[in-house]
Amino acid sequence: MDDFDFIRNENLRVIIKGSIEYIYALLEGLKNGEKSELYREETYRTIILYVISIIEAILLYFYKEINGKIEYSEYKFMQYLSENYICKEKDNLPIIVAAEEKIVKKDYQISLHDLVKFFRGKKLIRREKADEILELNDIRNTFHFNKPRDKGCNINHVERALKLLVHTIKKHIWH
Repeated sequence: MDDFDFIRNENLRVIIKGSIEYIYALLEGLKNGEKSELYREETYRTIILYVISIIEAILLYFYKEINGKIEYSEYKFMQYLSENYICKEKDNLPIIVAAEEKIVKKDYQISLHDLVKFFRGKKLIRREKADEILELNDIRNTFHFNKPRDKGCNINHVERALKLLVHTIKKHIWH
Protein backbone atom coordinates (compact mmCIF):
# COMPACT_ATOMS: atom_id res chain seq x y z
CA MET A 1 0.00 0.00 0.00
CA ASP A 2 1.32 3.43 -0.99
CA ASP A 3 1.45 6.30 1.53
CA PHE A 4 -0.19 8.45 -1.12
CA ASP A 5 -3.22 6.26 -1.86
CA PHE A 6 -5.39 8.84 -0.12
CA ILE A 7 -4.82 11.13 -3.14
CA ARG A 8 -6.98 9.79 -5.94
CA ASN A 9 -5.77 12.42 -8.40
CA GLU A 10 -2.97 10.50 -10.11
CA ASN A 11 -1.31 13.60 -11.59
CA LEU A 12 -1.10 15.27 -8.17
CA ARG A 13 0.18 12.06 -6.60
CA VAL A 14 2.99 11.81 -9.21
CA ILE A 15 3.96 15.46 -8.73
CA ILE A 16 4.09 15.09 -4.94
CA LYS A 17 6.17 11.91 -5.17
CA GLY A 18 8.58 13.58 -7.59
CA SER A 19 8.88 16.59 -5.30
CA ILE A 20 9.69 14.35 -2.35
CA GLU A 21 12.36 12.61 -4.42
CA TYR A 22 13.83 16.03 -5.23
CA ILE A 23 13.85 16.96 -1.53
CA TYR A 24 15.73 13.73 -0.83
CA ALA A 25 18.24 14.52 -3.60
CA LEU A 26 18.82 17.99 -2.13
CA LEU A 27 19.46 16.50 1.30
CA GLU A 28 21.83 13.91 -0.16
CA GLY A 29 23.72 16.69 -1.93
CA LEU A 30 24.39 18.34 1.42
CA LYS A 31 25.90 15.26 3.05
CA ASN A 32 29.48 16.18 2.25
CA GLY A 33 30.37 19.22 4.31
CA GLU A 34 32.10 21.03 1.46
CA LYS A 35 29.22 23.38 0.62
CA SER A 36 29.30 27.04 1.63
CA GLU A 37 26.99 28.30 4.35
CA LEU A 38 25.05 30.34 1.76
CA TYR A 39 24.60 27.23 -0.40
CA ARG A 40 23.39 25.22 2.59
CA GLU A 41 20.94 27.91 3.70
CA GLU A 42 19.51 28.34 0.20
CA THR A 43 19.16 24.57 -0.14
CA TYR A 44 17.33 24.46 3.20
CA ARG A 45 15.09 27.28 1.98
CA THR A 46 14.36 25.30 -1.21
CA ILE A 47 13.46 22.23 0.83
CA ILE A 48 11.07 24.33 2.95
CA LEU A 49 9.55 25.71 -0.27
CA TYR A 50 8.87 22.20 -1.54
CA VAL A 51 7.59 20.86 1.78
CA ILE A 52 5.13 23.71 2.32
CA SER A 53 4.05 23.54 -1.32
CA ILE A 54 3.29 19.82 -0.90
CA ILE A 55 1.32 20.49 2.29
CA GLU A 56 -0.58 23.27 0.52
CA ALA A 57 -1.38 20.93 -2.39
CA ILE A 58 -2.66 18.26 0.02
CA LEU A 59 -4.82 20.80 1.86
CA LEU A 60 -6.24 22.12 -1.42
CA TYR A 61 -6.91 18.55 -2.53
CA PHE A 62 -8.92 17.81 0.65
CA TYR A 63 -10.66 21.19 0.37
CA LYS A 64 -11.88 20.19 -3.09
CA GLU A 65 -12.77 16.67 -1.95
CA ILE A 66 -15.13 18.00 0.71
CA ASN A 67 -16.46 20.73 -1.61
CA GLY A 68 -15.15 23.45 0.69
CA LYS A 69 -16.25 27.03 0.32
CA ILE A 70 -13.93 29.89 1.25
CA GLU A 71 -15.65 33.20 0.74
CA TYR A 72 -14.74 36.85 0.61
CA SER A 73 -16.94 39.93 0.75
CA GLU A 74 -17.50 42.19 -2.19
CA TYR A 75 -19.29 45.47 -1.60
CA LYS A 76 -21.63 46.75 -4.29
CA PHE A 77 -24.03 49.61 -4.87
CA MET A 78 -22.14 51.91 -2.51
CA GLN A 79 -23.86 55.09 -1.45
CA TYR A 80 -22.23 57.88 0.51
CA LEU A 81 -24.25 59.28 3.36
CA SER A 82 -24.43 63.02 3.73
CA GLU A 83 -21.50 64.92 5.20
CA ASN A 84 -23.37 64.92 8.52
CA TYR A 85 -22.20 61.33 8.94
CA ILE A 86 -18.44 60.93 9.34
CA CYS A 87 -16.18 58.47 11.03
CA LYS A 88 -14.68 60.42 13.90
CA GLU A 89 -12.39 57.55 14.95
CA LYS A 90 -10.55 57.62 11.62
CA ASP A 91 -9.71 61.02 10.20
CA ASN A 92 -13.34 62.06 9.63
CA LEU A 93 -13.79 59.63 6.76
CA PRO A 94 -17.17 59.56 5.00
CA ILE A 95 -19.69 56.86 5.90
CA ILE A 96 -20.79 54.55 3.09
CA VAL A 97 -23.72 52.15 2.90
CA ALA A 98 -23.28 49.20 0.57
CA ALA A 99 -24.67 45.78 -0.22
CA GLU A 100 -22.33 42.99 0.89
CA GLU A 101 -22.13 39.98 -1.40
CA LYS A 102 -20.32 36.82 -0.32
CA ILE A 103 -18.36 35.29 -3.18
CA VAL A 104 -16.71 31.87 -3.14
CA LYS A 105 -13.01 32.11 -3.95
CA LYS A 106 -11.79 30.27 -7.00
CA ASP A 107 -9.00 27.73 -6.44
CA TYR A 108 -6.32 30.08 -7.78
CA GLN A 109 -7.42 32.76 -5.28
CA ILE A 110 -7.02 30.52 -2.24
CA SER A 111 -3.85 30.96 -0.22
CA LEU A 112 -2.25 28.56 2.22
CA HIS A 113 -3.38 30.88 5.01
CA ASP A 114 -6.98 30.57 3.74
CA LEU A 115 -6.74 26.77 3.72
CA VAL A 116 -5.22 26.57 7.19
CA LYS A 117 -7.88 28.92 8.56
CA PHE A 118 -10.62 26.91 6.83
CA PHE A 119 -9.46 23.54 8.20
CA ARG A 120 -8.74 25.03 11.61
CA GLY A 121 -12.29 26.41 11.70
CA LYS A 122 -13.63 22.95 10.84
CA LYS A 123 -11.43 21.53 13.64
CA LEU A 124 -9.64 19.31 11.12
CA ILE A 125 -6.24 20.79 11.94
CA ARG A 126 -5.08 21.31 15.49
CA ARG A 127 -4.00 24.81 16.45
CA GLU A 128 -0.34 23.85 17.00
CA LYS A 129 -0.10 22.22 13.56
CA ALA A 130 -1.81 25.19 11.93
CA ASP A 131 0.65 27.55 13.63
CA GLU A 132 3.57 25.38 12.56
CA ILE A 133 2.43 25.36 8.92
CA LEU A 134 2.07 29.14 8.88
CA GLU A 135 5.42 29.66 10.60
CA LEU A 136 7.17 27.51 7.99
CA ASN A 137 5.22 29.32 5.28
CA ASP A 138 6.88 32.53 6.48
CA ILE A 139 10.22 30.92 5.65
CA ARG A 140 8.91 29.81 2.26
CA ASN A 141 7.85 33.37 1.56
CA THR A 142 11.44 34.57 1.91
CA PHE A 143 11.85 33.43 -1.69
CA HIS A 144 10.17 36.75 -2.46
CA PHE A 145 13.19 39.02 -2.56
CA ASN A 146 11.34 41.85 -0.86
CA LYS A 147 10.74 39.72 2.26
CA PRO A 148 13.30 39.99 5.05
CA ARG A 149 15.55 37.01 5.64
CA ASP A 150 16.61 38.08 9.09
CA LYS A 151 15.66 34.78 10.75
CA GLY A 152 17.74 32.58 8.48
CA CYS A 153 16.97 29.00 7.56
CA ASN A 154 18.78 26.04 9.03
CA ILE A 155 18.67 22.28 9.39
CA ASN A 156 16.35 22.57 12.41
CA HIS A 157 13.73 24.28 10.22
CA VAL A 158 14.14 21.54 7.63
CA GLU A 159 13.74 18.77 10.20
CA ARG A 160 10.58 20.41 11.58
CA ALA A 161 9.23 20.82 8.05
CA LEU A 162 9.92 17.19 7.15
CA LYS A 163 8.23 15.96 10.34
CA LEU A 164 5.22 18.11 9.51
CA LEU A 165 5.16 16.72 5.98
CA VAL A 166 5.24 13.12 7.24
CA HIS A 167 2.55 14.02 9.74
CA THR A 168 0.40 15.48 6.94
CA ILE A 169 0.93 12.51 4.62
CA LYS A 170 0.05 10.07 7.38
CA LYS A 171 -3.14 12.12 7.84
CA HIS A 172 -2.52 12.60 11.54
CA ILE A 173 -3.05 16.27 10.89
CA TRP A 174 -6.77 15.56 10.39
CA HIS A 175 -7.31 14.03 13.83
